[in-house]
Amino acid sequence: MMKAKNRLAILMAAVCLLPMLSACSQTGTTTGKEGGESSVSSKETSKKTQETESSGDTSSKTEESKEEKDKEGTKTVEDESSEEASSGAGSSGLPVAEPTVRMAEWNSVNWTKYESAYFTLSIPDGWVVEWNGDVNGLFWRARSTDGKEGIFYQDHRYCAKDANAAAMTGNTFVMPTGTVQNYFDIMFSGHVEYFDVKNSCVPANRDLLQAIRPRAVLTDYQSMYALFKDSDVGEGEGIYSALIYDTGDVWNGGINYGMWEVDFTSAEYAQVGQLVNWKPVFAQIASSFAYTEFYMQQFRAAMGSTSDVLPNNDNDVVMEAFEERSKSDTIIQEKRSDMIGEYERVYDNNDGQIYRAYNGFLEDIGGSEQSRYTSITDSQYADGFVGWIDKD
Repeated sequence: MMKAKNRLAILMAAVCLLPMLSACSQTGTTTGKEGGESSVSSKETSKKTQETESSGDTSSKTEESKEEKDKEGTKTVEDESSEEASSGAGSSGLPVAEPTVRMAEWNSVNWTKYESAYFTLSIPDGWVVEWNGDVNGLFWRARSTDGKEGIFYQDHRYCAKDANAAAMTGNTFVMPTGTVQNYFDIMFSGHVEYFDVKNSCVPANRDLLQAIRPRAVLTDYQSMYALFKDSDVGEGEGIYSALIYDTGDVWNGGINYGMWEVDFTSAEYAQVGQLVNWKPVFAQIASSFAYTEFYMQQFRAAMGSTSDVLPNNDNDVVMEAFEERSKSDTIIQEKRSDMIGEYERVYDNNDGQIYRAYNGFLEDIGGSEQSRYTSITDSQYADGFVGWIDKD
């Protein structure tokens, strides 16, 4: 009986436990379902995180790509700027406009041949040639149309030492002393406002010329660099050269009939600040000079000889004075000329030439921000210039 009761009690306890176990089972199932949802949610979160990270990577890559493109764009602009700079552009990247250049007449000469009975000569087109004389003394001059530039040469002449002798013999040139400066002072008197010799030199061929005329006394032989002013040229500069022999004194009745013999007279002149530019043109004219066969025949007849020895029209002798001139004087004259004309000189780094530009040119094209044109040094003033840069 007791055992039955015990079994009944156990059974009833089991029945009472069933709902609890069922609840526990349901709870466990529910918990498992929630756990599954949590697991799915975790996977979705992980997937979204990966997508976000992937999206971040893509965005990062896009930004990197954009940065690379920007860099490439920047590089292209820099390259273009570099190319522009190499082609004359300024550091600002803006190209320097091509200036209006007017080539100087001495740098663009068209040559023509001049012919006379006694000599031939090459001269710039448009120039004028004047001459007179014969085998006893030939004078010629070539000058520009406006008379601003010119060159002249005289092979031989006699100058009286005494004014009374000159009046009696009809010699119009009287020279008290046998010096080259005295000769040119008298030659230009009445024609120039002033004639100021800055420096002079004795040409290297003096001894040779003395040897050719051993019986004559070579009293003076000089090439002079001088400044002058006259009505044709205005303020000018030139190279003047002559050789003077003393033929001796001849006294009669208290009058000296002796003469100075002046040979190889030459001069080359231009406006102040232009002589250095015209020098090659003058050299070409002088070297082109040639006596004709007709002149040579008359010369031989007059000399009683078949000799062809004639006064040497050697421009190198004349230009020795130019080369020996004071460079500082030239620089001063060149700068003064620019100042009066309101110019500034510039060096073109593209063609290696010097130009005379209007005042303010460098500032107009960007100053130091461009590299094509630069100011010249003082020593470069002695090199002249090849043309003008005009303001548009």
